[in-house]
Amino acid sequence: MNNKIIAGIVVAIVAIAAVGAGLFFFLQENDREINVLAAVNIEGSGIYIDKNIDVNTMFDFSTDVPTPIASGWAGKVFGTPGMATIQHVQILSLVSEMGLKQEHYRPESYNPNSTDTVYVSPNIPNAVTALGTDYISGGILWQPQYQKIIEDKSQKRDFKALALTNDLFPGHSCCIIAGNHSFTSKNPDVTVRFLTAYVRAVDWVNNALSDPVMTNSNYAKLVNSAKRVTGQAFTDQEVIEALKTVTYTHGGDLSELTSNIAKLSDDLMRLGQTSGVTMKDLGFNNGTEFANKFVDNSYLLSAQSFASSGEKPAGSDRTVDLKVAVISGDIHQIALHMAIELGYFQEYGLNVTPSSATNGPGIATSIQNGDSSFGLLGAPPMTITVISGKLVTA
Repeated sequence: MNNKIIAGIVVAIVAIAAVGAGLFFFLQENDREINVLAAVNIEGSGIYIDKNIDVNTMFDFSTDVPTPIASGWAGKVFGTPGMATIQHVQILSLVSEMGLKQEHYRPESYNPNSTDTVYVSPNIPNAVTALGTDYISGGILWQPQYQKIIEDKSQKRDFKALALTNDLFPGHSCCIIAGNHSFTSKNPDVTVRFLTAYVRAVDWVNNALSDPVMTNSNYAKLVNSAKRVTGQAFTDQEVIEALKTVTYTHGGDLSELTSNIAKLSDDLMRLGQTSGVTMKDLGFNNGTEFANKFVDNSYLLSAQSFASSGEKPAGSDRTVDLKVAVISGDIHQIALHMAIELGYFQEYGLNVTPSSATNGPGIATSIQNGDSSFGLLGAPPMTITVISGKLVTA
């Protein structure tokens, strides 16, 4: 794959969207600025295709990073979990870099013989709807939904794996944790307590994944918890395979995430996803300046220090109730659920109640409306919301 395609794809994906995904903020009328506070995971989605389509007509797999073949994509319909999700942006980026046009699927205008257009249907939020949809050629979803689609042969549709996002966009960032500047600046102890528990949970998850056998009690707990929180009838094998494709992280010093979000913001504008708002409208010269203000690693660095030392952050003796929005059926966010199950939040005086939404944009809406104090989702929905709403300015 040439450098232009790699750059375009990485730009659209990083920090990413579907996504999911995590984000954290509390809307204040007097201060609407939002800051990214941490990463959540790397990679973890996949593209599926109808079993009768030759995958070699879609990608050239002879290169280190598979190269998309325009003629194989033209005229096909791809489902995504929703507008502004990381997965939707990934498909748009692939289409753009192949020099093709994208159009929303409508039966009356669909042309299966088109040589220059890919049709996108942004209303395929889970495996059940994907497996039951007649008109799509394939689609893209997060884990373990993707795993169920390619392994479940009991449905009327039979899809197979086309490519993991891991294969197409190696090492791409996926999801973030962020926070409203007004809330975090006025409640720094709550912010650090929340992130400290999350950091510990990520470390626990990675420790469990280091010995991925069911005889390892922690790994078995992780698999069983993932099955429970996804809320659907996933098999052990589907969850086990899905967990292999996600890298859980809290982001280190966030320098790489900052760079990725700078690229993401520029690409979202190029793809027409920001309601016409430009960096100039925000008072920045480029995406790097925007990302440097959007991303704030200070709370995470404190949280990492507390998680490492075992000391409790200030305020841990003060009880705070938090409602946290999460994407249903998404193991990208399993560390949050494990932090609840393992009692990490309670150790710091936080009573966390998860609230489900179908995708990242739904999470963003929930948080903007004040329905949830915290949320986990992919970067594109939040970055699009921040830019379009001019929530971060110079």
